Amino acid sequence: MMQAPAGYGNGDIIDYGGLHDDAALRKGFWVPSRRRLNWVPLAVCWLCPWVLFVVVYTLCAFSFRYTQPTLCQAIVFSLLAGVLCVGVRAIAGRLQLFKGHHPEREPSWLFFFFVSLVVAWALGFKLGTDNYRTYMAPYYDLGMMNNYTMVYPNRLKGSQLMDAGIVEFAPGTRLDVKKSMGFKNKELFCVAPITFGASPLESYDFWAVGTDCCSGNQADFHCLNYNNPEASGGIRLMSSWDRAYYRLAVQQAEAFYNIKANHPLFFTWSVHPSTKAEKMKEDGHAAWLAWVASYLIIQLFAVLVATMIFSRIGSF
Repeated sequence: MMQAPAGYGNGDIIDYGGLHDDAALRKGFWVPSRRRLNWVPLAVCWLCPWVLFVVVYTLCAFSFRYTQPTLCQAIVFSLLAGVLCVGVRAIAGRLQLFKGHHPEREPSWLFFFFVSLVVAWALGFKLGTDNYRTYMAPYYDLGMMNNYTMVYPNRLKGSQLMDAGIVEFAPGTRLDVKKSMGFKNKELFCVAPITFGASPLESYDFWAVGTDCCSGNQADFHCLNYNNPEASGGIRLMSSWDRAYYRLAVQQAEAFYNIKANHPLFFTWSVHPSTKAEKMKEDGHAAWLAWVASYLIIQLFAVLVATMIFSRIGSF
């Protein structure tokens, strides 16, 4: 033990790894002791990327994106710009090290912090967007449309229910699988008319749909709930991309079966469609909660692994 050199506080005592004062001086350098682990940067590297992940995921997945898409996008990419600023600072520090400005080659927690932020932003954006497209956007779309009950497909036309989101058909409504059809475009887009009674309809305007659940060359529609006697309702198909291919399948059915479909509407054939729509919301929130909890653990694990690696590379 000896008095600290210039630059340290007066009266500070430094342990130089057990070497005597004169021996250390004769060697021409100070032999530093191992520093104590600083928990502050570890906590920052753990919690800040997690917070960024939660914020980006939430912005990309829920109602703010639906109601304010431009502002939401601006905020999300502003956060990315902030992350890149951290990256510039981290890279600048590494360059200084390589130029010899720092005598010790210590592991860079700032660089680890930057990488963690990039991963958190990218995963938050990807997973939030997937959640939005799979669950929340269809749910919000349905919320903007009307619900109809006791709909008779032999009495009403598609033009009368253009704003339908959820439809409960009258008891006795069924799928006419014998008039089903499929259109092939990488996937098979399958359609089957929703009918009532045994008489042919003037216009088949209500269709149950699904992908890869028919052969496309014969009437063998076997999509979700096609043979479920409790299914009597539909959730409106919202994807404009898919709708174009289902429309082509209907056109093929019109030509093949010599029927008309003046204003076709497409539905996922369902049991209690209103409950199914609410489940979209529940599944979206459940996926968000699961990832929020999981990413907290994932980031903690990454920090612990980095701590062990850095402890072998250099002193803390």
